[in-house]
Amino acid sequence: MQYRLFEETKFLEDCGYYRTYGISAVERGQTACAIEDISSDKYKIEQLAKKFNEEKLELRHFEQAVEDFLYDFET
Repeated sequence: MQYRLFEETKFLEDCGYYRTYGISAVERGQTACAIEDISSDKYKIEQLAKKFNEEKLELRHFEQAVEDFLYDFET
């Protein structure tokens, strides 16, 4: 499993267009799972994907690991 950052441009009526980053879990060249719009902070998401790769995070823990990151990021 390889975790990769991806970039998107989203639109919200209240604030217009914005750039956001997510992480995809890729296995054998296919996206197994992707979580979009995690943060607008590219560096933090790059570091998170790097950490997932270094720790060889299993796909079954991917969503919970992102939730934990978001909880820790906001506190």
